[in-house]
Amino acid sequence: MIGYKVLTKQGLKGPYKKSSILKAITSAQIPLQARLLDLETGRYLSAADLVGESVDLEAQASFEGDKTDDSNELRLDEETGGSD
Repeated sequence: MIGYKVLTKQGLKGPYKKSSILKAITSAQIPLQARLLDLETGRYLSAADLVGESVDLEAQASFEGDKTDDSNELRLDEETGGSD
């Protein structure tokens, strides 16, 4: 397994093994709303998707509303990630 990178305000961090990500989610070090880059597929998913949980839509909306800078950062990360 190739692993995942975690999208933070400072950019992508990692790579981490799936087991490390799952441990961090269960110990509340990574929120369920966190965005993860699957290095095998090049696609972004939420931490909730990885563990098979659902996220409260109101919490998701307020979380996304707070990420004004991350949306631009996300596009940059996708562009640079796609050219590797």
